[in-house]
Order: sequence, then C-alpha cells, then structure tokens
Amino acid sequence: MLASTSIWAASPDNGYPSRPITLIVPLAPGGTADVIGRLLAQKLGDKYGQTVVVENRPGVGGNIGAEAVSRAKPDGYTLLFGTIGIHSTFQIYPKLTYSPPKDLKPIVILAETPNVLVVPYGEKLASTREVIEKSKADPDQLFFGSAGFGSSTHMAGELFKYQAKAPLSHVPYKGSGPALTDLVGGRLQMMFENLPTALPLIKSGQLRALAVTGAERTPSLPDVPTIAEDGLEGYAFTAWFTVAAPAGTPDDVAKKLNADIREVMQSAALAPRMAELGVTPVPENRDVAATKAFIDGETKKFSTVIKEAGLKAD
Repeated sequence: MLASTSIWAASPDNGYPSRPITLIVPLAPGGTADVIGRLLAQKLGDKYGQTVVVENRPGVGGNIGAEAVSRAKPDGYTLLFGTIGIHSTFQIYPKLTYSPPKDLKPIVILAETPNVLVVPYGEKLASTREVIEKSKADPDQLFFGSAGFGSSTHMAGELFKYQAKAPLSHVPYKGSGPALTDLVGGRLQMMFENLPTALPLIKSGQLRALAVTGAERTPSLPDVPTIAEDGLEGYAFTAWFTVAAPAGTPDDVAKKLNADIREVMQSAALAPRMAELGVTPVPENRDVAATKAFIDGETKKFSTVIKEAGLKAD
C-alpha cells in the first residue's frame, strides 16, 4: 500500500528525519504522559536537529489520538506516546474503529513508574489493610478515581480489587487532573495515581501516600511501603509508556527510533529529571521485537482482569 518513494524518504540512510516530527500525546496536558512526552520531544529534537512537535489529542482513554496515529502516513513523521490503556487494556472499549495490535507498531518502551495509593489529607484510612477491610465491611462504599477507563490509574485499582477481592467503586474522569481535584477536595476517598503527578501533592501535604504499587519501594518515597508489604501480598503494578508508529512504518526507521530514544531517555541530560519525577527509564537493551513481546505479555495479563471483572466502557 505504501509507495516506494515514501519508504525511501523515511529511510535513515536517506537522511531521516529530514523535517519536523509530530508526537501525539493522547491524553490531556499536565499529566504524567504529557510531562514525559514533552521532555522526550525536546531532547529527541535536540539530537535530530529537527523540531518534535507535541500535540495533545485526549479522549476515549487515549484511543482518539492513537487512532489518528494509526491512520497517519507510516513514514516515521507521526508518532504516538503510548500507554497501557492503548496497548494492553483496549478490550475495555468494544466499539473502537481501529485495532491497536494490528494498526500500531510499538517501537520502544520508554520508561515505567509505580503508581501510589493516595488519600485526602483528612481521610482516616491509614493502610492498605484498612482499605481492604473497610471495603469488605461496606461493599461499594469506597470510591477510587482514575484518569479514565483502561488507564494505568484505573487498572492499578482493578488489579487491586481482583487480588484482594475488595469491592471498591470506580469513578472514571477525563484525565487525572480533575480526579485529583476531587480527591484533594474530599469528594473521592482514594486514587492509584501515577507517582509523578501525585508526588507534588504528597509533598505539599494535600494528599497522604498509603503505599506504592511497585514490587519495591521507590526512592522518591522511601518511607512509604509497597502495597504487598502493607497488606496485599503478591501485588505489583507499574505504569509504562511507549513510543509507537502506524503499522507499516519501515523497520529501519523503527530500529533507528528505538536506539535513539533509548539513548535519549538514559542520557545525562534527561536521567536526573526522570529520577526527580520518580520515573525509571527501562534499562534493558529492549529492541523493537522485545518491545512487542513485553506488550503482548501485559495484554494477556490484563485480559484476565478485564474478563473477570466484566469491565466495559461504552
């Protein structure tokens, strides 16, 4: 379907990139994905000597922006900042008019970050164990907010519910921003929020961190236990982020982007900022094929959670 001239124009051997690149962030400005996406765009643009333009296209759990990328010319000049909600929990949306596994080409796993179970400063809940016990004593009377159906903030909570058999109620928002506003205001009892966006509110005293979702404690909150330590043995969840392109993007372009983006994410220019945000660039030498294999594994894991919980968004 691609003309040979398109492939030639995109080939690294012929000067790719030779013009600006658009990076679509399919979520609202100000969230973790947007922050990381803009940092990446700046440093990748510096490396290439080309502008990398960030364009926010939120909606339907990120799938509006992702679909736009899937329909773009597969020449390496339109890229997607991908999330778990797009790549691995898209089954929640049965009416999508595109197929993420078929229509997108994952290029690289950028980074990962734990989420953190947070409550308003005045909330009496003090531990993971108390959350589980209270939810079972008063089923569906504890509410957790999220950035939307299928988002990492949603799926961290659903995995928690599934493993703890804790009857929590989910309240989806159009992005973490409005959900956090309601949480700080006491209109929600908790969130499983991405660490980078929760951290400033924790440090300012507006939210309390009960536990982090990763397998290990995070240096950003060294005194905060993991959920597994704090009452739910075996629980572990991290949010992860990708760069993807339309299916059909030439393999040599994908390979170049994979190597260059990994180099940028681990560079001295960006690593300190990532550490400050509580984000860990994925250190493995994960090529394009390994990236796809990782995503396939995550998709299988969350398919079970989605099926068992009967999750579906209209």
